[in-house]
Amino acid sequence: MQTLSIAAASSTIDFSQARQQAVAKACETLTEPVIVAWKDDTTGLSAPEIPGGTANRWHDYGENNEGTLELKVGDDFHFIFTESSAFDEPDMNLASLEDNGTKFLCLNGACTEADQQRMGYFPGGGLGG
Repeated sequence: MQTLSIAAASSTIDFSQARQQAVAKACETLTEPVIVAWKDDTTGLSAPEIPGGTANRWHDYGENNEGTLELKVGDDFHFIFTESSAFDEPDMNLASLEDNGTKFLCLNGACTEADQQRMGYFPGGGLGG
């Protein structure tokens, strides 16, 4: 997996802003990037949530589920992406999101709680859910 670090846009960057930066950078490398996993060191939150998992379980998940690009935004935000352009058929486990005009895809399990509320997410939906 390729790992890139990018400087945070400001010293007061939040998760949403970091995710926008990561998506924009991923679009430079991948044709159709999909967020597979992430971690926010400022809050200690990560996704997908894996019961009984270790602190780095989000990263193990990303690596083992076709993660091809890890982006570190500043010191606190980490995102693992995969390429969706090679998918044979639509994956119903994907959510199409828009954040301040930036459109991107995210595995349902890697969506934030705010994303889930905006899109009417329901646990267990989609293939393999």
